[in-house]
Amino acid sequence: MNVALILNYKAATETISCAESLLAHCPTVNHIVVVDNDSQDGSAAQLQAWLDEKAHPNVTFLRNPENNGYAGGNNYGLRWAMEHLQPSYFWVINNDTYVDSDAFSPLLQALQANDRQFVGSLVLSADTGRLECYGGGKLYPILGKARLLGKDQSLQAIDEQRQTHAPDYIMGCSLAFSAALTREIGLMDEAYFMYFEEVDWQYRARRFGITSQVIPASRLFHYGSLSLGSRSAFYHYYRNRAATRFNKRFYGPAFALTSAFLLSAVTTLKEYRNPTLAWSGIKGAFKGVAMSVK
Repeated sequence: MNVALILNYKAATETISCAESLLAHCPTVNHIVVVDNDSQDGSAAQLQAWLDEKAHPNVTFLRNPENNGYAGGNNYGLRWAMEHLQPSYFWVINNDTYVDSDAFSPLLQALQANDRQFVGSLVLSADTGRLECYGGGKLYPILGKARLLGKDQSLQAIDEQRQTHAPDYIMGCSLAFSAALTREIGLMDEAYFMYFEEVDWQYRARRFGITSQVIPASRLFHYGSLSLGSRSAFYHYYRNRAATRFNKRFYGPAFALTSAFLLSAVTTLKEYRNPTLAWSGIKGAFKGVAMSVK
């Protein structure tokens, strides 16, 4: 069984649109699991009402009793599916996306040929049709930053992107993998809460010989922008915390501490007019260094 997983947080309308597009265009998706991450805004009732009205037999709606972030919400759905559905392959997809063609079958074919990999899609802007991301991005760990590949390029650039770029990670916006892989490497690290969860997951998987690949035939559309959140105190704290914790796990404490100083400097330069935001970023950067990793 092939299972698509959609995580909702205070965006039931977008989640329903995403699920309905998968139902309409992705026949090789056998079941859709929708998880509400304790939205507390009426989302759960709206999603349940939609499911009651449509009565889709191949859609399950779950309520996560707590908002434990991107990793926690997705892990909740993955655990439920592993226990109840006997899945072969998973497709984690952002709720603020939709498809207008069969975006899953190309991912499935790649996984059936080699299930020891993560695979992802081209992500296109719903507004412009241009690339938001060629599947993933490049990391600059010492700076605690990442760059999306192919951003704002036209579809005509896709073939060139395929030949000249390979992302360091696949975006969690569209990420497919085998159920066997989750049993081998475990699930996402919930201590991040926000940001870097799927990056950490893929880097941990490399220790098991797991690779990542973009499948250009798989395309989905994304509303808004893949820029990582609004520039709020919440964003700066959790984004910087995640970056330095990631660095501590994969490059060591000294590297993480160095990156915390550099990331703090970059955040301060960007937010010099907003010292409260800058201070949130600084606190987050050094908190990540202090957090435990295995």
